[in-house]
Amino acid sequence: MNQPRSILACVLLLAAFGIGGCATNPVSGESNVVMSSMSGERERVRKTHEEIVRGMGLYEDQAIQDYINELGQRVARVSHLPGEEFRFYVIDDAGINAFTTGCCNVYVNRGLLVNLNSEAEIIFVLGHEIGHITARHPARRQTRGVLASLGTVAATVLTGSNAVGQLANIGAAAWVQGYGRENEMEADRLGLEYAARAGYEPEAMGRTFEMFKAGERFERDRARLEGREPRIYHGIFSSHPTPDARVVQAAKGAANVQGAPAGGWLINRNEYLQRIDGISYGSSKAQGIVRDNRFYHADLGITMAFPRGWTVDNERSRLLAYTPNKDAILQVTADARPEKQGPREFLLEKLKGNSLLGGEVLNVNGDPGYTVLTRGGSPLDNGAGPVRWTVIYHGKNAYVVAGASRASANGRPEADGLITSVAQTLRSLKPSEFPLAEPFRLKMVTAGANTKLEPYVKDVPEEKYQRETLELINGLYPNKPLTPGQLFKTVQ
Repeated sequence: MNQPRSILACVLLLAAFGIGGCATNPVSGESNVVMSSMSGERERVRKTHEEIVRGMGLYEDQAIQDYINELGQRVARVSHLPGEEFRFYVIDDAGINAFTTGCCNVYVNRGLLVNLNSEAEIIFVLGHEIGHITARHPARRQTRGVLASLGTVAATVLTGSNAVGQLANIGAAAWVQGYGRENEMEADRLGLEYAARAGYEPEAMGRTFEMFKAGERFERDRARLEGREPRIYHGIFSSHPTPDARVVQAAKGAANVQGAPAGGWLINRNEYLQRIDGISYGSSKAQGIVRDNRFYHADLGITMAFPRGWTVDNERSRLLAYTPNKDAILQVTADARPEKQGPREFLLEKLKGNSLLGGEVLNVNGDPGYTVLTRGGSPLDNGAGPVRWTVIYHGKNAYVVAGASRASANGRPEADGLITSVAQTLRSLKPSEFPLAEPFRLKMVTAGANTKLEPYVKDVPEEKYQRETLELINGLYPNKPLTPGQLFKTVQ
């Protein structure tokens, strides 16, 4: 009996190299050499999910989680794997991204939901990620050696090489940066095909791309005005040209999309906006909120102040603050407070092996603490400059503050006094401050005949470019007007 060439090749490769298994591609029908069976992939995906939840966190709004899962299930049922158990999750992250780790988990960042404007658009994104799964892209990429264990992009102030702030990327970027143009284009086609099978308008594909490209255009314009390199997003769709109507029509043909269903294509703009009404904008309550350079965290019951003019990046695993010129930086992380170690012992153990200078016991707003200098470790002096370390015990946590600037003549950071004073602002929230720990949220408003964006611009919690930000999240950038009767997003 003659075997198909792809199956024969798979068998030969398995014999020669001991590779774990072959799987039939549900889309093409061909056999692919993969590192594991579908059941093995599911086990890997399960373990990876635990890492994602621990490192990135799920958005704590069950209604939003249920809504995105409901939409995802609609698409999964019409995919090439209708019998598989798909799961859809909203990641508590303000970035604009979606990704899959394989069969059959799909993740959507909260920030992506903020920037989309209809069910048809999110349906296409979900279909795109399902397309990666059905075409076996994650498994094929693993075979090529790209897969790494996915975790958070963790940061450590002191590493083995004594460099402050070096990032330990544990593999998340391998997932979120795409699969290469060929696979991405295949996922586009499948995403459009699945969205159309579910009854959603294929042209939403174009609007989704336009959203990404508008954000990229704004970042380039902003970087030019600020005299810096643009921080261009490198996640989903970023390498694709924005499709015009002809490209969408070609994709519809490739996906065998015929005419519209009897009831017409679904867009469901208002339904989508109403369902995400109230979603967190920027940081969520679980992450803590930065207002006017003061950090508030209701669950931890703490607040901390940073100098005006400094940028404060609120990341899930740390707070990172720095001057406009980046000549002074400060990082705050939280460890579990050890039961049998005082602040001094805790910090000395953490910094074991480093040359230390000038330890001092602290009392920070009634909390015990300890501070010390390491003679090296600053990224601002190629690792040769000093770093100020402070630990403060508050509640169940040990808050570790590390700061560096250019070294002064006395072997301390030039900004040592300022760094130390920032650490000493850590304290408990007052009852009157708990409302300040509530996140900014989207609020939907219906445009009237004379409604303009201007009255709502001031409420956008950005230092600059508030109008442009509001235009971007509403698909109005640059300078597109509101349509009377249109539901649009504001920030409160």
